[in-house]
Amino acid sequence: MAITVLKHNVPWGPFSRAQIKDGLTRGDFTLQYLAHAPGLREWLPLGEVLDHVDRGSILPPVPVPKDLPATPGSVEAPVTMLPPVPPRLPAPVVEIKPASQPSPPPIPMVKTQAGPPLPGALPPPALKPASFIPRFMAFALDCAVLFVPITFLFGLGALTIQIQGWVDHNDAETMRQEWALLRRNFQDLLLLVALGGAWLYAALLECSRWQATVGKQWMGLKVADAQGERLSFFRATGRHAAKYLSALPCFLGFTMALFSSRGLAWHDRIASTRVIRK
Repeated sequence: MAITVLKHNVPWGPFSRAQIKDGLTRGDFTLQYLAHAPGLREWLPLGEVLDHVDRGSILPPVPVPKDLPATPGSVEAPVTMLPPVPPRLPAPVVEIKPASQPSPPPIPMVKTQAGPPLPGALPPPALKPASFIPRFMAFALDCAVLFVPITFLFGLGALTIQIQGWVDHNDAETMRQEWALLRRNFQDLLLLVALGGAWLYAALLECSRWQATVGKQWMGLKVADAQGERLSFFRATGRHAAKYLSALPCFLGFTMALFSSRGLAWHDRIASTRVIRK
């Protein structure tokens, strides 16, 4: 099959397959030269033309291209003339500035007084002090809770002595000894409840989540510190111990709540506590 080679922009040939092979061996042609063979629709590099010739493609011939660039010397044309690819430029770096925000105002420095509040300090406005009458009624109810069971036990003991004396026909001396023993036991139990039972009763309930004894809960009252917070057990114990000072003389420390606009008794001032309404 005849092959035409474009050399120096001038068609040469046609050459046979064997002549092209000899020309490549002598260096007359290179595989990059444009060439054409029957069956091709365009000029292609010589290497691709040889492939088509070897495959035996048959297409109508096309004329020699007329618009070939006139370049002096031996120029090896590429297969397809594509426009040069422009170099890729780096993306522009855009500096993003943070949005302007107003600087926060300086935090004012407030000087506070360290340590617990002083005794007798005014309570916060939200605290509603309890008046003397509800406190007195709560005290009476608490005394009933503590001492009515003891009184019931004393009456039960007295009834037992009388019935036992009637059944056994005890004489007056035996009955007198039985009554003396009952009174002595009643006094010991009364002292034990007044000192130990009343302390645990008041301290445990006033430092609990109810912040009040049974009597104060019934009257809608509670015990708190100067800020209205719940007392600790040790502070509730100190408040109960200060009640013995308020009871001397003649419960004068309790009556101080009558003359206080905040309803403070003497033991409230000592322990820095308040009895307030819920």
